[in-house]
Amino acid sequence: MGHRIVTAPTAGSAGVLPAIVYMMKYQQRCARQTLREGLLAATAIGFLAKHNASIAGAEAGCQGEIGVAASMAAAMLAYGQQGHPIRVVEDVAAIAMEHHLGMTCDPVGGYVQIPCIERCAMGAVKAYNAFLIATVETPGYNKVGYDVVIRTMAATGRDMSAKYKETSQGGWRCIW
Repeated sequence: MGHRIVTAPTAGSAGVLPAIVYMMKYQQRCARQTLREGLLAATAIGFLAKHNASIAGAEAGCQGEIGVAASMAAAMLAYGQQGHPIRVVEDVAAIAMEHHLGMTCDPVGGYVQIPCIERCAMGAVKAYNAFLIATVETPGYNKVGYDVVIRTMAATGRDMSAKYKETSQGGWRCIW
């Protein structure tokens, strides 16, 4: 008792950012200062999503949890690893989030933790892929900014049926 858990940005999506931190630290051998700077960029991206939309699965579905976490992780990679300009950080965050738009929670049997664990792994992969895409594309090519993507995520979350949000009773049921 009395222990702490760190959520980034939520408990259900708390595996995405640590996976990217681990990769940057142990596989890419990034310096501690690089990790700190990357985490600051991730924090800014997460704050923008929380302030302008939601990071709660109960409000926005899984797109608000895993999608935001992937955006944060992608921003960490872009800013921390190579010190890319803010425009590239925004691009990677937008690309990572775009590929989570419309994602619902608890789609099978109403289980909360089972899909979250696997989705954290996929969110980390999507964050890395977003980083690769944004850092090799022509500057200014990405036409959809992060602000537009998070507004779209907020609107999608409002339109999403409650039965497809966190801790719902919706989705497909196993009948054995």
